[in-house]
Amino acid sequence: MTDWARTIHLGQVRLTRLQVVNWGTFSGYKDFPVDERGVLFTGPSGSGKSSLMDAHSLVLLPTHDQRFNASADLTARGAKQATRSVADYVRGAWSETNDDNAQARTRYLRGGKATWSAVAATYDNGLGSVTTAVVVKWFTGAETDGSSLKSLFHLYDGQFELPVLEEWAARTFDTRWLRSAFPCVPCDGQGRFLRELSRRIGLGTSAAALSLLGKAKAMKNVGDLNMFIGGNMLDEPETFAAADKMLDTFNPLNDAYDTARRAHAQEKVLHDLPAAWETYQRSGHQQTMAERLLGAPLDRYVRGVQVRAVREALDDIDELTGALDARLSGTQEQAEAAEEEYRSLDSQLRADGGVLKQLQDQLRTARAEFRTREQAYEGFARLVEEIGAAPPTDRDGFDRLHASLTALLRDAANEAARLAPRRYPLISAAAKARDAHRAKEAELAALRSARSLIPARHQERRELIARGAGVPADELAYAAELIDVADGEERWRPAAEKVLRGFGLRLLVPARHQQAVMRFVDEHDMRGVLEYSVVAPAAAAVTPGPDTLAGKLTVDTDHPSGRWLAAQLAKRFGHVCVDAAHELERHQLAVTLRGTVKQPGNTFRKDDRAELTSRSSYILGANTAAKIAVLAEEAAALGERRRAADEEADAVDRRCTALDRTARCGEQLGRYLDWTQLDHWASADTVRGIEERIAEVRSDDADLGKLELRRDDAYQRWKDLLEECATLKAQLGGHNTRQAALIAILEAEQDRPHGVDDDAERAYLDEAFAATEVTVDPQHVEPVRSALRRELTARREKADADRSHARTRVRTALDRFLEQWPDSAPDTSGDLDASGADFAALHADIVQRRLPEAMAQFQRMISEDMVPSISVLQRAIENATADIRRRIDMVNAGLRRVEFNTGRYLQIAYRANPSPDVREFRSMVDTLLGQAPAARGNPARLLAQFQRVQALMARFTAPTPEARRWRTNVLDVRTGYVFYGQEVDGDGQVHYTYRNTSSNSGGEQEKLVAFCLAAALSYNLADPDGDGLPRFAPLMLDEAFSKSDEEFSRQALAAFDDFGFQLIIAAPIRMAGILEPFIGQAVLVDKRVFADGAHSHAATATFGDLVTRAERAADDTRATA
Repeated sequence: MTDWARTIHLGQVRLTRLQVVNWGTFSGYKDFPVDERGVLFTGPSGSGKSSLMDAHSLVLLPTHDQRFNASADLTARGAKQATRSVADYVRGAWSETNDDNAQARTRYLRGGKATWSAVAATYDNGLGSVTTAVVVKWFTGAETDGSSLKSLFHLYDGQFELPVLEEWAARTFDTRWLRSAFPCVPCDGQGRFLRELSRRIGLGTSAAALSLLGKAKAMKNVGDLNMFIGGNMLDEPETFAAADKMLDTFNPLNDAYDTARRAHAQEKVLHDLPAAWETYQRSGHQQTMAERLLGAPLDRYVRGVQVRAVREALDDIDELTGALDARLSGTQEQAEAAEEEYRSLDSQLRADGGVLKQLQDQLRTARAEFRTREQAYEGFARLVEEIGAAPPTDRDGFDRLHASLTALLRDAANEAARLAPRRYPLISAAAKARDAHRAKEAELAALRSARSLIPARHQERRELIARGAGVPADELAYAAELIDVADGEERWRPAAEKVLRGFGLRLLVPARHQQAVMRFVDEHDMRGVLEYSVVAPAAAAVTPGPDTLAGKLTVDTDHPSGRWLAAQLAKRFGHVCVDAAHELERHQLAVTLRGTVKQPGNTFRKDDRAELTSRSSYILGANTAAKIAVLAEEAAALGERRRAADEEADAVDRRCTALDRTARCGEQLGRYLDWTQLDHWASADTVRGIEERIAEVRSDDADLGKLELRRDDAYQRWKDLLEECATLKAQLGGHNTRQAALIAILEAEQDRPHGVDDDAERAYLDEAFAATEVTVDPQHVEPVRSALRRELTARREKADADRSHARTRVRTALDRFLEQWPDSAPDTSGDLDASGADFAALHADIVQRRLPEAMAQFQRMISEDMVPSISVLQRAIENATADIRRRIDMVNAGLRRVEFNTGRYLQIAYRANPSPDVREFRSMVDTLLGQAPAARGNPARLLAQFQRVQALMARFTAPTPEARRWRTNVLDVRTGYVFYGQEVDGDGQVHYTYRNTSSNSGGEQEKLVAFCLAAALSYNLADPDGDGLPRFAPLMLDEAFSKSDEEFSRQALAAFDDFGFQLIIAAPIRMAGILEPFIGQAVLVDKRVFADGAHSHAATATFGDLVTRAERAADDTRATA
């Protein structure tokens, strides 16, 4: 080849050489040096000039952009896209004929055997960087379909000569040998090959650039300018990659959320387990302890209590008797002195006042008699008042009272006999009336605060089951709560209440709670009959007939159990509803308005129990107002009945009590036989007379009175001291007696076991004994024993109940955990005693480590990874928007260098047209970024922040067309602009606007296409930091400007030239004169048919030769015409 030195646009990559081997109708090796200013492949139609363009496409473009034979007129009727293929080029297809069956048959230069083709393109940047790209295709057999083709993609630094591949082919396509003999940059597949080639020759990563290079080769109609510019001038923005990274960031965040949510859910399920497990163990220990201590340890402990109490009591007695002995000795000495003083004064008084002494003795006797009669009269008077009479105050009244007692007692006895048979029945009836009224009032009060017509005891049973089984009470409905009489069918309510009474009180248990409810019900006393049904998912319910009992009922199907219940009603209660009993005979299963039921087998039943016939006992439905009104009426009636019964019973009871009292008092009054024993008035007169005589004596002798007072005082002191001595002696005697008894007890008990050696057992007994608060009597210890036994028994029973309840709670937690997370369970055996501690430890680990770590990881990822990645996406969108404007401005600057028409320039104009989806995205992102600081350290706000992130990610990942459109509108910033062309003058005045090239003439279309392609390629290939020239210059144009006049063609070619492209053109010879100023070389291609087929040849030609040949061809055409 000829080495040409680069002279223009140094640093720009240009095609300098094209080599082919066995490519299409070019057989063998062909080498085409390419001028740095461009090359024209020209020749007759079908000579093979487009084949050379396609050879370059094979190296440069990805398969989907390789438009082989781009010059073909695809607008012709029946024309097909891509009529040539790589397989055709490798085989050397040159003709297509019909066989004997009129089927198309292609003839090949290299058919029926193994063959190969190769293309090499050499690129040079003029600064010493040269790269040769080599693509090799081969068939190992006689195949003709492209799927059997094998490929090699090699890159070489500098030049590479394709003829060396002859030896490779001779070695039966030994690829290992080729790589060893000619080291290269091997590329596994076209993708890697094109990426590395693009990096070397300045194409970068622009997919739009490669697509445009393929499109420019055909340079057909651009169509809608907005679509062309958006789809070709502008690469897919990096926002899509940023969005993918954001979504990649969300996946581990979502996993972290699931981990935290799982840990939180596990903690919630196991929340009560540690306390319940501790209670279960502690109560078991306490139960065992109490049971063990109720035997011999209890007796030993009580004996120890008694021994301690006896010793303490003896110590107290010793202290008390010592003090009492000393006090008694002093008191006896004082009593002796007081006796001596009294006797001295009494002797003196006897000597001086004998009369006074006699009167004083009489006064004492008279006072004693007065007190005796006064007390007797007080008792007598009370008895008289009890029988309703006035107490007599003289003998006549006393006698009259005695005379009336017989008749009074007789009348009382007769009346009591008449009332006795009524008394207690009336009291009993009043008590029943009170009980009935209180029960009804309680039922009414309960119903006023209830939301259900179900009786209170059944509601309490449901609450008991719900708590014990760990199930929400709202999920356990009674059937009657979901059933009601349909509108317009109210007259059938009494019958429905009777027939459905038992079924309505059936508890409905969702299938997911079956095991927990079954276990609790089986292990506990339900205190009555309980029926429950397990509710399974229901199929579509059968609609009952309108004349059946089920058809006159409605079911709350919004409740989770409603659909199942509706199906059950239709199945069980298809009773035909008839008005009268004689109509029952016509049906196998029927019910009358009054509740008579006919069952199969001619069995009839009618239940008129009060709880079924009273409106206050109805249970169907949830409307409590009607039942409250009925209950209020019944309560009022029962209240009136209670008042009347109380009044009647109280009246009879009061009268019977009065008669009993009259009889008792009359009998006692009969024992008072003489008025004298009651006449305290006479005794009072006697006392006053004696007191007056004593006063007279004392007034006559004042000294005697003083002596008497001194004597009396001395006597009183003596008596008091004697009484005190007696008291002290009695106390000492009592203490001595008690001391002896206590000593006997101590001697009997202290040698027997009276202690508990185990510290824990002794502490437990001390605690239990203190709880009894019983007072210890050392001589009577049995109350202590009984109280302590009761306390231990109560503790054992409480521990048993606590253990049972705790076991249920632990079992419920274990079952729920094993049901939801068997893989996370430390033990799946279900053995509560064996695994309880492990699950308690698991809960501690969740609370102390797993949940905090999961939450910390979740918070860190959302704060440090997710939100920043969203921010990065937002910045990428903003940068892509700015980049579009910057690049369009740069393209427009290039377009202003080339006149589109005289004095005018083509400019790319744009108008921002953001989608509402973009504004929604920005609003969502602004909210996320604004809430980021508040979400740190606040679980509720962190969850809300995640939900916002989750909602945003759902918009990006949803598979719906609406979501895909939203994603495109947000990420593809190109959709936010409307692009169009404007023809402007030097002052920027707009003279024409281009939106679609189809409205222009053929030449105008090609010119506009050329300018648009030049602008688009410049946009995608220009170095933003350079002078605006494309980094990669080669531009293939196959049969371009076929519809243009010379002026349009020159303007279009000038545009490409001014934009700095190296033109690689395939065109007819007649275009040579127009093309000459814009290229540096011409290659004349010719094809001739030989015996083995058509073969193409090519040789360099001067433009003068080409012009001469063109003129000669024109003359031949005119002569023929």
